[in-house]
Amino acid sequence: MKKNLLLGLVALMVFAGCTMIVKAEGAQALTVGSFDGTFKIFKTAAAAKEFSKALAALRSLMFSFLAESSLFLENVRFVKAADNSYGIYAPKGSDVFTANEPIYLYVEPAGYALAKNPEGYWEFGFKADFQVADENGKVLGGQNDFAFLPFKSWNPNTEIALTFTYTLSGLEKGKYKLITQIADAHSAKKASCAKWFTIE
Repeated sequence: MKKNLLLGLVALMVFAGCTMIVKAEGAQALTVGSFDGTFKIFKTAAAAKEFSKALAALRSLMFSFLAESSLFLENVRFVKAADNSYGIYAPKGSDVFTANEPIYLYVEPAGYALAKNPEGYWEFGFKADFQVADENGKVLGGQNDFAFLPFKSWNPNTEIALTFTYTLSGLEKGKYKLITQIADAHSAKKASCAKWFTIE
């Protein structure tokens, strides 16, 4: 029966050059200048062909935007395997799965907060919850805080990919909705995505 859903999952995150750590005490939020002032610096430097200075201003403009932005999830899709990095994955090409087949969900979060710890590393990270619902919207199971993914880098990285591996047992043939909520570890920002899938 659909009610007898047994859930097992593994959350994986692949991000080149980063190591998982626990959030450092005393981390400070990234501070940035105004959009207009930074854009003026970018335009002036680009016109003068001072490309290094223009790139630095463009990056600062990106940080300003992301600091103001809500958390949002891009390029949410089912993929063929768990071993992915940003923009490097094999799309599954279908939302149909067999019973007990692992479900790999690829997500690119954006708008998350960056914090610099006393050692000079930039820190960022995510927590995740999930639910599985049937076609009528009835929640069959799920788990809060099933994944905590803290990272650090010497650079304030703005591109990242998450791959969640879900192993769902006990589902009858039919259509279901997988709802994943991601919370920013360094701010109150949250975002969620829902993907329909079919067990054949």
